Amino acid sequence: MGLSAREKRALAGIAGLIRAEEPDLAHSLRSFAGGAITAEVLPSRRHLFLVAMLAVVLVVLAVAVPALGNTGNASAATSHALPRA
Repeated sequence: MGLSAREKRALAGIAGLIRAEEPDLAHSLRSFAGGAITAEVLPSRRHLFLVAMLAVVLVVLAVAVPALGNTGNASAATSHALPRA
């Protein structure tokens, strides 16, 4: 979306004031005007969905894998206890 004629006139007026009052600043600001204007690309909903699904899978694995390691060996947690005297 472009600027309206009124906005362009306002910016031209500001630029003229800066050139008149601060020529060094105007010169340094002029060096920024030569590049292409680009916009940041936001991730799509599809990418966000894939990241969310990956997070869910990782959480399920983090909970399930330690639980699977203890099946069938109920005394694994107490096997390192010192014998009572």
